[in-house]
Amino acid sequence: MSNLYDAMSLNVAEAIARQLKIKPNSNFGLPTGRSPVGCYQILSEWSHAGTLDWSQSKCFALDDYIDVDEDKSFHYFLESNLYKQTNLPQKSRFSPRYQDNYDQVIAGEGGLDLCVLGLGTNGHIAFNEPGTPQLSWTHCHWLTQSTREANAPAFGSPDKVPTRAITIGIETILDSRSIILIASGEKKKTALTKALSGEVTAQIPASFLALHPQVKVFRDFEI
Repeated sequence: MSNLYDAMSLNVAEAIARQLKIKPNSNFGLPTGRSPVGCYQILSEWSHAGTLDWSQSKCFALDDYIDVDEDKSFHYFLESNLYKQTNLPQKSRFSPRYQDNYDQVIAGEGGLDLCVLGLGTNGHIAFNEPGTPQLSWTHCHWLTQSTREANAPAFGSPDKVPTRAITIGIETILDSRSIILIASGEKKKTALTKALSGEVTAQIPASFLALHPQVKVFRDFEI
């Protein structure tokens, strides 16, 4: 990984840690994929060192595959890369894969204080693919070919990537009190540029973030 990726990961980890210290019972929306791995490694190290206390917080996975083996699920990813390295209680680990009425669950717990998002090469956030309307809540989605190709390394080939996923919706994201968008890799440059252009369009789901007053963008490339 590049120094830019390491610096970005540290910045995101510091933002999450700051939220946790300001409000120990914070609710987090958390992504999976390659983009947040460095951030999770740092948070794991700080948690091992005892500088972070997750005991009062709750974490909500943004999305997950449907019809996938447990060890390829996003819930398993979060368990392996973050949760197991922290003192986050088992009952405070939520996933749309296992909870019905996910938006009601999130609202019942007080809403998301900080929603951390990755960015897809086609502009998707969570698994809200191009064409997803703003008025969308947790729902099932067919994955585009570009998304399946991007996620292929975890499965060996695009053909083995699940075709369907469940994801929080655009409104679920915009209901969060604050949002972080992580854009990692030069392949995300076009999507990020379009998302930040000022034009809000369902064809670039990340562009809906312009409607939110508290969004921070972290990237590891120049634009």
